[in-house]
Amino acid sequence: MEVTHFEQRDYIKIAILRERNAMECHSELVESLGNIALPYRTVARWIGKSQQGRVSTIEEQRSGRPASGRIDFARAVIEHLMDDIKGLGLQWWQKS
Repeated sequence: MEVTHFEQRDYIKIAILRERNAMECHSELVESLGNIALPYRTVARWIGKSQQGRVSTIEEQRSGRPASGRIDFARAVIEHLMDDIKGLGLQWWQKS
């Protein structure tokens, strides 16, 4: 069974209500989930933000280029490469 980061974040919220610290919370995640548990640093950061009053689990706005711009650029590059392949008379799955 796959446990997402969002589900782990929900568990962290419950652990905070139970007055667990970051070390205890991370240990419980590792005990339950093994190598798919969030890293200790992430758990500690999320607990810290929650204790500072952050209640939303939605990602905050970040500076920099929006993801949609990167996706549009990647799509344009892929389309250009596919056009080049078609221009050579090859199908993308054929080997030369």
